[in-house]
Amino acid sequence: MGMQKPNPNPNPNPQKPGRLTGKVVAPEGTIPIAGALVYLTNAPPPPIPDGVHCDKCVRLQDGTPHTTTQVNGQFQLEAWPGTYQLVVQKGAFRRVRSFTVREGDQAVPLALTTLPAITDKANGDDIPKIAVVLGAWDPIEVVLAKMGLKATLTTGGLGKVQVLAKDAPAFDIYGLHHPLEMSPFPNPNALLTDAKQLSKYHIVFLPCSGSTNTGDPGSGPKCSGIYNPAAKATLQNFVQAGGRVYASDWYYEYVRQVFPKYITWTGETSQQGSACQSGGGDQPVTKADTGLLDWLSAQSRSLPSVKDAWTAIASVQPQLGPDADGKMVTITPRVWVHASGAPVSASVQHGCGRVFYTTYHTQPTSAVGDPLESQALALLYLILEVGVCIDPVVIG
Repeated sequence: MGMQKPNPNPNPNPQKPGRLTGKVVAPEGTIPIAGALVYLTNAPPPPIPDGVHCDKCVRLQDGTPHTTTQVNGQFQLEAWPGTYQLVVQKGAFRRVRSFTVREGDQAVPLALTTLPAITDKANGDDIPKIAVVLGAWDPIEVVLAKMGLKATLTTGGLGKVQVLAKDAPAFDIYGLHHPLEMSPFPNPNALLTDAKQLSKYHIVFLPCSGSTNTGDPGSGPKCSGIYNPAAKATLQNFVQAGGRVYASDWYYEYVRQVFPKYITWTGETSQQGSACQSGGGDQPVTKADTGLLDWLSAQSRSLPSVKDAWTAIASVQPQLGPDADGKMVTITPRVWVHASGAPVSASVQHGCGRVFYTTYHTQPTSAVGDPLESQALALLYLILEVGVCIDPVVIG
């Protein structure tokens, strides 16, 4: 983008401007981050609040040198020579480092533009405060670790890759892998029904858990028997205040019951778990968000199909709901991916926060020990997009 003169100008008579080039990547060091904000400022930015808050985007002083990254994570930025704070930010992921701009062309070291793996405010690093409710079938904690968040992958008793709560300093895992596991967060209900505890987080993940029935002849759906009605008001208030809730597959009742009518599911009735299905095979992707497809293409990847979807969305529709200022407006869900002609990933704004639901798993359960598949990469992209601020960047 064009050169922008910082205010105040640290060098009023430069011979030539500096022309910076670089690339913003995920904490693991290679996955490009699209749409990240990169800017130079004379003082460190205000701290990101530790818990839930209404993120209405960064307000940059008029004249601040800034840009956003392309789908391949790359950026170019011009500024007058001088020493600044270089800020790289995507949602609540932010790295701030001192940086000296010289005249002419200058490559920004990747270490300065890699999103952090853990919060370290003293050194200028922030990541979202994340809570993960342990899911039986969708190991989001494994994907977060492979994204580069600070966590240790180990092998469980059944030979599957796992992340234990004690091995995840970058996020909190609620629930137990086995009865003998020692965890500071053993009870998911203690999180979902406790407003004070929930307010400590920016993002809550509710990955697929449960089963289609009890196994007894004639037994009905059970997959959403995990739904706790006492969580409804707590989650609604959390999202309205700016929190993000991610739910997948059999955890759909936490969207249907808590944020009703935006999404309807095939087979749903008044009975909890009525939309639980068996199947989960490959579904061909018939339409997807252009930004998502361009981002995958920049990595020589594509999204021909999704798998491990045990629920089906029938439709999405606009409903009245609160905007960021609490005013009741018509809110239309955003569909990110269609498969077999129907929506399979959608997000809804509620107040200052967002709810994201996907019928398919982040990482197919048959592949938890393998490299990230395209559908896992796709959901990483969507998680980052749903986590960004709710208004465009404001200058001046």
